[in-house]
Amino acid sequence: MFKIYWTDTEGQSHGAETADLVQALQITKEKRDAGYTFVTMASENPHNVGKQGVDAVVDGKTPDGQDYDWSKAGRAGKPRRGDKVITNKDH
Repeated sequence: MFKIYWTDTEGQSHGAETADLVQALQITKEKRDAGYTFVTMASENPHNVGKQGVDAVVDGKTPDGQDYDWSKAGRAGKPRRGDKVITNKDH
């Protein structure tokens, strides 16, 4: 079950629920696009992990076309080109 909550322009809270993830994401998007605030979705779905709507990186791009070059291996080693390095003299 997915629950969607939002606040209208008068500050009143509203909610809806659905068992379908795609429908829940649609409702969330529709409410945001309509200008409602504090739009959020909650679920106890154990299979829902990560950012909503992102399930793959293909050819270095997320589904919305953003570049994705983060790697766990790269985080443990030396800084990569383009990384900002903070030294003691920067403080």
